[in-house]
Amino acid sequence: MTTNEAHPVLYVHHDDEVTPEVAATRRGTRAARRVIAALVNSGAPLDTLDAAASLLEQAADVLGTPTRTSRYDGTPGVQLGGDNAVIFESHPMLGPSNPLAPPLEITRDERHAYATGTYGHAYEGPPGRLHGGFIAAAFDQVLGAAAALSGAGFLTGTLSVRYRAATPLHVPLRFEAELDEIVDRRIHVNGRLVVDGTVTAEAEAVMIAVDRKVFEEG
Repeated sequence: MTTNEAHPVLYVHHDDEVTPEVAATRRGTRAARRVIAALVNSGAPLDTLDAAASLLEQAADVLGTPTRTSRYDGTPGVQLGGDNAVIFESHPMLGPSNPLAPPLEITRDERHAYATGTYGHAYEGPPGRLHGGFIAAAFDQVLGAAAALSGAGFLTGTLSVRYRAATPLHVPLRFEAELDEIVDRRIHVNGRLVVDGTVTAEAEAVMIAVDRKVFEEG
């Protein structure tokens, strides 16, 4: 499944391709990721932590109350086969405007999907290793990207992950997924996580095709 061919990037755009508001949000998100990373394992003294907390409280006050309750607000919902850049901008796994996202970058070809990203110590499980829950979440995303090649709307039915070796932090990870077969409403996909040529986890999932109305907002 591994390939060195270049494939188009989905969902993620350069800062100069978005509105000034989105670019500013991404700038704030990058700063927030730095704050999260610094707070997780901070050994700073009390006065430094108090000063940082005060600055963060000020930032929260400046931003004010969220004006949206969902990333789907103001959109027509997921556009199967269409442009979902607005929705994925704040996606919890991919979103360049979501400080919780690693973020992952997704590419696809005719039958495969690939996700690349690097996880810092905010995602640490065992010492120096990535928490398995984040691996499962990433598989759900990249296997879904492969299943989307079917053209159907779907929800995850089952997801099974086999952890073969500990996955390190601070190194580039590559998730690979393949559309296997479609049986009635069931879309079968499989994938693996590769770190410097070593497979550290494998996964398979069954996605269940659903009515497109499920993805419409409102």
